[in-house]
Amino acid sequence: MTFSTKDPFRQQLARHIALLIADHGLEPGQARKRALEAVSGGQRLPQSALPDSLDIDHALLEHLECFDPQHGQRVRRMREVAVAMMRQIAPTPVLATGAVWKGIASQDAPIHLQAFPDDEKQLHFQLLDLGLDPEPLELRHFRTGRTVEALGVHWRQEAIMIAMYSPVDFRGALQPSQISGQTVIERGDLRALEAKLAFG
Repeated sequence: MTFSTKDPFRQQLARHIALLIADHGLEPGQARKRALEAVSGGQRLPQSALPDSLDIDHALLEHLECFDPQHGQRVRRMREVAVAMMRQIAPTPVLATGAVWKGIASQDAPIHLQAFPDDEKQLHFQLLDLGLDPEPLELRHFRTGRTVEALGVHWRQEAIMIAMYSPVDFRGALQPSQISGQTVIERGDLRALEAKLAFG
C-alpha cells in the first residue's frame, strides 16, 4: 500500500489523522475534522490539499507497523473471530469490511460486518442463540450514506458491529470502488476473508 499522492503536505496531514486514530482512539471522521482544524486555522483548504482514504490508510498502517508490535497479531485474531461469526450467521449473506478486511486495525477498532438477511429478526435470534445481547446501533449505508440499523455484540473478546442491509443492497456490494484513480476492493465474503487469513 502506498500514498495516492506525492504531495508532502497531504502526506503529513494523513499522518496526523492516523496518529489521532491510533493513539487517541478517534473515529476516522472525527480525526480528520480535528486534524484539519489544527492545520488550517479555521481556513478552508483546497480539495487538492486533503488526503483521501487511501492516504489515511497508508499512514495508519505505517504508524501501526512502526509503533504497535501487536498489530499483526491483532489483525489475525480479528480475522479469525470474523470468519467464525460469518460462519455462525450463515446462510445469511455477510461481507467483511473496515479494519478486519483491510488488515489495518488500531487497538480499539471493531470488527465490521455487513449482513444482507431476508429476515432481520432471524439474524437477531441467531445472535441470541449464541448467548449474546445485541445492542442496537446506527451506521451509514456504504453507498447512499443514509442511516442503516446495526447490531453490536462482544464475542470471543472482540467488538463486532453487524450492519443490516436489504438483499437488494447485495447487488453491486462487491464491485470495486475508484479512489484517486486506484481500484479498491472495500469488502469481501467469507471465502475472500479466509484467503486473507490463510495468506496474511
